[in-house]
Amino acid sequence: MNSKVEIKNKEDHGLWYDNNIDPYKGLAEIIAVTLKNSLISQKISFVDVPYRPKTKKSFLKKIEDKLTEKDYSPESMTDLAGIRVITLIESDVQKVCDLVSKMFNVHQADSVNKSEKLGEEKVGYRSVHFVCDVGEDREKLPEFSAYKGLCFEIQVRTALEHAWAEIEHDRGYKLGGKLPSHLNRRFKLLSGLLESADLEFNRLTVEIEEYAKKLNEQIKKNNLDYELTNVGLLVLLSDKFGKYIKYKNKNNKNPYSIDLGITELYKFGINNLKEFDKVASAYTSQYDFGEENSAVGFIRLLLMFVDINKYFDEVYAASDKKWSVILNDNIQILEQKYSREEIETILKRHSIKIIHL
Repeated sequence: MNSKVEIKNKEDHGLWYDNNIDPYKGLAEIIAVTLKNSLISQKISFVDVPYRPKTKKSFLKKIEDKLTEKDYSPESMTDLAGIRVITLIESDVQKVCDLVSKMFNVHQADSVNKSEKLGEEKVGYRSVHFVCDVGEDREKLPEFSAYKGLCFEIQVRTALEHAWAEIEHDRGYKLGGKLPSHLNRRFKLLSGLLESADLEFNRLTVEIEEYAKKLNEQIKKNNLDYELTNVGLLVLLSDKFGKYIKYKNKNNKNPYSIDLGITELYKFGINNLKEFDKVASAYTSQYDFGEENSAVGFIRLLLMFVDINKYFDEVYAASDKKWSVILNDNIQILEQKYSREEIETILKRHSIKIIHL
């Protein structure tokens, strides 16, 4: 609860801040942590969830700006605790907004969608601002009881919107207010470009996800006439060869984690999913690949099984991502086809050591 401070002059506003800001510091932190955990559990992608109590300087400036409003007081300020949720793409903003509405008591009259306020013909700062309190259910919990009746603000925006807002804030004295017409035009063009980029990133992400779903359906039907891409290869590996691969995080099979594998497959001469599937199916049915490989490790073992000399002399030798050691476990797997002496000779030629774990 707020400490009572009789306000008679400007100095009293500063005293009110000093006496009342501490609960808002704790409120901002607990809301940010709670939000972050919920985003993770709901599998909603986000960049960061920063938080802050309003600074004294910002508080006093806002009070000064509001002095024309007779009924305005420090208790009227709804953003003393501020939290931001920064997403990668626009479609995740709505997911976060839906989550916020379910988790907290939203003050609809004080909340605003900056995009809607811009209208159809203007571009500029876009973000969704929620003013909330923890709600009746949460305030009964011990960890939230101290924050009963306190308001906080949650801003939801994409990474590009966040970057633009930070630029405007940092350079506000230059970018804000009246600008010469030629600079104002460039300012608006840049705002429009950022908005277009945000929307295009969102469309591209959705299309990639749709492509992955379509590919998954085709792979299940054994239709593999697709070029070798990160998304396609990851779907094929997961669907048909997943038992040979141990992902660090099964819920995050990042397509970019197999960049190097794609590069090495192309250098080896395997250019599409059909070719890869043919080779992988043939060799996994003939040899035991183990179950402790990374996706790239599985691809490398496969290429070594096909032709160990070709792999090291044409692919590894030309790579700028050389590795200096190989596990003895992998040597034992390769010994199903090659003699240990043959393997060690090749490794020695390329200055690769065998290690035992």
